[in-house]
Amino acid sequence: MKADEQKQKSELREQEIAKRIVSLLDENAFNLDNTIASKLTYAREEALAKMMKPTSKAVMSQNGVLRFFGDYWYQHRLLMMLLMLGFGLAMFLTIKNIPNQNELESESGDAYLLASEVPPEVFLNEGFGTWLSENTQ
Repeated sequence: MKADEQKQKSELREQEIAKRIVSLLDENAFNLDNTIASKLTYAREEALAKMMKPTSKAVMSQNGVLRFFGDYWYQHRLLMMLLMLGFGLAMFLTIKNIPNQNELESESGDAYLLASEVPPEVFLNEGFGTWLSENTQ
């Protein structure tokens, strides 16, 4: 309960301070010289004009990081589409290379046969196939 009361009192104090600031600004706004008023108007128009200009591709963001792509990072649909296209391309390349892997294995098998001490004619002999099937079981 005490915390709620303190919170309410602090909010009331903040509201009173805000009302005082507004009243002081209003009083002083009517007492401005024409030169100061014209400078403030000019500054306001310049600020609005800068806000309306399109940003360049390299922009310094609020936390000091250089952004090259403007607000593209905030467009989630575009990022999801690019992510899915990249994933699809990676899957396509992976699946495309699977048959090549089998060819590489057969080529390495052929290289093994040619490099072995036994001549390749032995592997073509009909008796070798039966001997191999009997010994592997």
